[in-house]
Amino acid sequence: MNPVRLAIVGATGLVGRTTLEVLEEWQVPLADLQLFASADSSGRTMPFRGNPIALRRLDHVPAGVDVAIFATSRELSRLWVPQFRDAGVLVIDHSSQYRMDPDVPLVIPEINAGALTGHHRLIANPNCSASVVLLPLAALERAIGLKTVIVDTYQSVSGSGQEAIAELDEQLRDSTSIPRVYPRTIAHNVFPQVGEFDTDGICDEERKVVEEIRKILDRPDLAVFTTTVRVPVRVGHSIAATVQCRRETDRIEVGKAFSQMPGMVYESADYRTPREVAGRQEIFVGRLRTHADNPSWLQFWAVGDNLRKGAASNAVQILLEVCR
Repeated sequence: MNPVRLAIVGATGLVGRTTLEVLEEWQVPLADLQLFASADSSGRTMPFRGNPIALRRLDHVPAGVDVAIFATSRELSRLWVPQFRDAGVLVIDHSSQYRMDPDVPLVIPEINAGALTGHHRLIANPNCSASVVLLPLAALERAIGLKTVIVDTYQSVSGSGQEAIAELDEQLRDSTSIPRVYPRTIAHNVFPQVGEFDTDGICDEERKVVEEIRKILDRPDLAVFTTTVRVPVRVGHSIAATVQCRRETDRIEVGKAFSQMPGMVYESADYRTPREVAGRQEIFVGRLRTHADNPSWLQFWAVGDNLRKGAASNAVQILLEVCR
């Protein structure tokens, strides 16, 4: 790709910092890099490729930017993304604000890079837990076809940002510490709630996972059920998936489909844990089982770094695709 003039909005957050790491590791050619953060960070710098980059407060759309990666809240994306687009800047947005907009591509490049051709200077990055399970689901959809998907997520605290990691650490030191980020104590605990519940008892994250799986696979008819669980893990989301395929299959056929899927590592005789995959770009899949009495049903375990493929590295992949 030709060198691009890039801005990162939300550079000091976990996803912003990980984006800088990925850009450096992958040696992405940049003609210029501008970093934006809250007013509290103004005047500070962040290192990139051996040089300090000044942090700036976002008070207007900056000049000399081709692409902006937004690693911010939904509210800030709602405010600033339209202004960047109107100024001719292509935006890759991590927030959930525009994901389900029918005119906005929601992209995992290994699955639906073709959707990028119709972008109108805005591309949405998927939810971090949906990203972990979508690669194996896409492999199954291509090879066999999907009928029903049941997804149970086990999501690390880094998905909620730096304050959530600090809360976990504080509770591990002091069992009487009162939760501030989460509705329950997270240390030595799990709870089946990621986001607020609606009137149907479905939490925000569960609705996102269902909707985004359907959109990225282009299967609005797909039956998807999910339970999202927060676990006391710093980095890495895990998925236990139960899938009904359109026809009967076996471990050999499914294993072949998994092995051929880009961006994914299938281990037929093993499984990975969040601790083992932290810092890796790939999604790891193992513990594949088929139902002895009904071979159209199967189960598998998937795990990935939610700050990498679940966020930063997927956005950089999108950047590389659109700036070829």
